Amino acid sequence: MTQRVTPLPGMWFEHALHVPRDDSPAWYMIIEPPHPTSKAFLQIHYRHLGSAPDSLPESIDADLFDDIVLRWLTPEESALAQTRASFEP
Repeated sequence: MTQRVTPLPGMWFEHALHVPRDDSPAWYMIIEPPHPTSKAFLQIHYRHLGSAPDSLPESIDADLFDDIVLRWLTPEESALAQTRASFEP
């Protein structure tokens, strides 16, 4: 777990519970931050670096999000992830 940061769209993080599907790193981008909806729990939506363009994002309850963040990517790593992403960030 890392320090508490408010997740914003476009921010990249390393997922602590990532199960490797290939050799790509456990880097994920925030797609949608939590916002009040009719749902009982606020959700944070995110996508893996290698997600197919037509795949749905993953999500987690906002109060559990800090538990899956191993660390936030550096600006250099974020720029690299942005260029390597399989989906359109």
